[in-house]
Amino acid sequence: RDSPEYQSTLRILHYLPMPAADLRPGEWRAGAHTDYDCLTLLHQRTGQRGLQVCPGAEATLADGEELRWTSVEPSNDLITCNIGDMLMRWSDDRLPSTLHRVTSPGPGDDLSARYSIAFFAQANRDAIIEGPSGVHAPISAADYLQERITANFVPDA
Repeated sequence: RDSPEYQSTLRILHYLPMPAADLRPGEWRAGAHTDYDCLTLLHQRTGQRGLQVCPGAEATLADGEELRWTSVEPSNDLITCNIGDMLMRWSDDRLPSTLHRVTSPGPGDDLSARYSIAFFAQANRDAIIEGPSGVHAPISAADYLQERITANFVPDA
């Protein structure tokens, strides 16, 4: 972390409280996505549900089946670890990134503000992301992240 090339980040995530009158089953606070980093370490508060993961999403999507979401029970005593896209690329896709989302609370859920702490572990900017079998072209971690961020702002063709 003392390197000038360090780019891992720690974020406090805050979702606003939900008035009971605003509950809409089937909506989410953060849509389905994977993280760009190597690993995400996530601390959630007990009782503040919402995080869901979709193990094996690549196979499910390829088969045309509907995605199967699994809720992650939050606990003050646990840290959830998600594999990110950078590690997936670095492993030549052997370690798939974790598709996940955060749902809106439902009836009987905690409607207060939801807080979590996420540490996004990323390779230093000057690290070369190159898998053992060469499935993907080598790229610096800085260029990889810039490429991923820029893709969010490219209009659909």
